[in-house]
Amino acid sequence: MLGKRLADLRLKHLLTIRGLAAACELDESNLRVIEKGEGNPRLVTVLKVAGVLEADLGELFEGLNPYGLTGKDRPQPISAFDESFWRPKDRTA
Repeated sequence: MLGKRLADLRLKHLLTIRGLAAACELDESNLRVIEKGEGNPRLVTVLKVAGVLEADLGELFEGLNPYGLTGKDRPQPISAFDESFWRPKDRTA
């Protein structure tokens, strides 16, 4: 989980949540929610936190599986789309 990875990195750098939130110019409660995995942080927020922690984005996201999401957040793979999703093919004579 991304939030746990961010929390582990924060602790590795011996930062408090308050300290990291201040460095990222984020609200401390927002950062707590992210670390608990109870929210959907904006990409810019994740990039900001990763930048302050000098984290490699590949490592942060490695192994995360979008199909592990549940409910409305779980994506439908493009291979499962029916024909109504596709643009009609343009044909030239």
